[in-house]
Amino acid sequence: MRNNMWWGYSESLDLQNEISQKDSRVLKNLEILIVGASDARHIVKTLASSYMHPDRVITYHVIESTLEQVARSILLLNICLQKDLGLQEATRYYLEILGNTLLRPATAKYLTKCTKQLLDISTCTIDCPWLSLENFKYKDRDHLESIFKFWARATHEGIPIINYWDCRIRKLLKTRYEYREGIFDWDYYMVLKPRGIFNLTIQEYKFWRNNGVAFTWLEGEPVRSNPTLLNNIIQYGSGFLHYAYLGDIVNGPFFTWAASERIDKKLRATDIAEGELMRTIHEIKMKKSLCEDYIGAHRDSSILNGPVVTEMPDNEMELESWINTDNKMDKEKISWVEVPNHKIIFHPASSLELFKSKSEYIDRYHLIWVAHNMTKQLANLAPLVSTGASVIVELSKYVADLRKEDLQNFNKELKETMQKNGLRSTYDFDSNEHTLARLCKD
Repeated sequence: MRNNMWWGYSESLDLQNEISQKDSRVLKNLEILIVGASDARHIVKTLASSYMHPDRVITYHVIESTLEQVARSILLLNICLQKDLGLQEATRYYLEILGNTLLRPATAKYLTKCTKQLLDISTCTIDCPWLSLENFKYKDRDHLESIFKFWARATHEGIPIINYWDCRIRKLLKTRYEYREGIFDWDYYMVLKPRGIFNLTIQEYKFWRNNGVAFTWLEGEPVRSNPTLLNNIIQYGSGFLHYAYLGDIVNGPFFTWAASERIDKKLRATDIAEGELMRTIHEIKMKKSLCEDYIGAHRDSSILNGPVVTEMPDNEMELESWINTDNKMDKEKISWVEVPNHKIIFHPASSLELFKSKSEYIDRYHLIWVAHNMTKQLANLAPLVSTGASVIVELSKYVADLRKEDLQNFNKELKETMQKNGLRSTYDFDSNEHTLARLCKD
């Protein structure tokens, strides 16, 4: 299991739309397994769309390769479900934490306050009605607590994440580093653009490739490091160790919310993602669709065509120290939107090997979603899906470091794997054209 992904490479799905028609008519309790999604987008989208479906209880079983990914998913879900966050406020907090190495000060202050509140969830000392961590061992829950503590501390003290990012680029490009602008142009125009990325502008993509800031707005400069993008966080005495930044530096976080069918040539990927996520959070909270006029009401039409941030902030601003005060307000109980028919259960990564030997998990799931880098796990997953149910596999279409022949090899290997494990495709998928393969268990 690869541990360097912080976001997915396919659009967010309403998973209830993916249930077979037979199951959709009769199921009152829906069991879904999500493997390696790297973020909470499918759960968020399914929560938002639930008001359009018959009432049923949905249990989401989630497996990620690292506890840092689990912690980030909890944080992103919390942003969408927290009652006292405004719509635009929640949307931008979510996108920045999801995909930016640097955060605006308001987002950073929210992150420090929120992570202190989430500490008690990780140790199960307060009840979170939509979340279960009971399948983790005590040491894993303690590790989750350490991750939240590190995030709060690192946001205050600052970490040189831009230096980490630049080191990754130098290591990747080696002697070609001085020509990186041309390499970024090539990846955009010759790889991603032909694969159908309509609203991702060259300015947005190159700005992210250079420094890891994907989503930008005119209102406020991103100046505080985002510690949720660091790997292998370990508490060591009174401090912490971490392994810098190991994440994606080629593709970007644009495909989770910006790969929309709502094409408007005036809008950047940032604008598309903001609109999609704003609709989604509104639906979660209000159980109805959002007026389209509202989405653009806060935007000045004169700044829609092109990114509004094209230069990095002053380095001294990013490293400016904050005073870390123990504010009792930080420990106030979080109030969430009620989602009584939805439960999110996280499982340790070892479950992928263990489930197939436990009778309670055989033929259990009505839908399984699998990330593109987890397809080798289909042998472990096929026994878990019920007969006639769907398995959705993310394809590698938006992985820019894979060329056409690589995608063809991916298609071939996936087809061989699914046939060996009693799965068939519902259409002739192709990673050059499709973002998802939809399989069925006979």
